[in-house]
Amino acid sequence: QSPHPPVWITGSSDFDSIKKAAARGYVFATFLQPYDKVRALFDAYRSAYLDQGLPGGGGTAFMPLVYTGESEEDAEAGARELVWYMTAKTEPQFRNPPGYVPVELNVQALQGKFSGRTDAMRAQGLDFQREQGVVMYGTPDQVAKQVRRFYERVGGFDHLLVMQQAGFLDHARTVRSMTRFAKEVLPQIKDLTRTRPN
Repeated sequence: QSPHPPVWITGSSDFDSIKKAAARGYVFATFLQPYDKVRALFDAYRSAYLDQGLPGGGGTAFMPLVYTGESEEDAEAGARELVWYMTAKTEPQFRNPPGYVPVELNVQALQGKFSGRTDAMRAQGLDFQREQGVVMYGTPDQVAKQVRRFYERVGGFDHLLVMQQAGFLDHARTVRSMTRFAKEVLPQIKDLTRTRPN
């Protein structure tokens, strides 16, 4: 594959790494972030991509938690189970492995610059998370509208990843949600075009 096989880089705050990914023609992916932050990350990527003139591939990707229900009540119940993922405690040694973020960001974190920011956002509740695009849930038509709204708010994206199972959401309900998404949501969003700069 020329100039290289597809390479994907994930991130959430390191603009230097985003620019490096763009300069190399890698896909930049982020997940579970509010739309205004995703817009800033994607704009930085697109700007750097254009500045470099660029070698092949590239693009942006986003992943929210998604539950597609048969009714609004079913969807909300499924979404409440999915958000377990955002509240589950991670052992300290896995929260920030060496090399995950630049040294400067680690210094700022140790100084308390980001203290409580993520927890405060998560404490806002499920409706807030849906408004921000972090969690998308509802009937198939509602989920399709949420995907389209997020796409518009962030200036478009090239890849949509969907996390449809977490925590205690059982197999049968997960399969039903995924099937609804595949059969009833996907046909409504297939026309969303890639936004990778040419």
